[in-house]
Amino acid sequence: MSLQGPRRRKRIEDVRCTAIKGLPDDIYPMLHHSFVDILKMRRSIEDVNVLVDGSAKAILESLDVLKRVRDDGF
Repeated sequence: MSLQGPRRRKRIEDVRCTAIKGLPDDIYPMLHHSFVDILKMRRSIEDVNVLVDGSAKAILESLDVLKRVRDDGF
């Protein structure tokens, strides 16, 4: 067991978009914000997937409990 705490995620806003040669300076902030928004959506999707998996597990466990209750004659 490690004494270190859980690994902290970097803030999304800290993610840097790579510079592209010849890109006008006023376009870079828009590109960066789009990149950040895409990362936010990706993390949201990952979070929802975890919640869906947890819900599916809860459904299976509930069905198992109901089956055992019926088998026991309740």
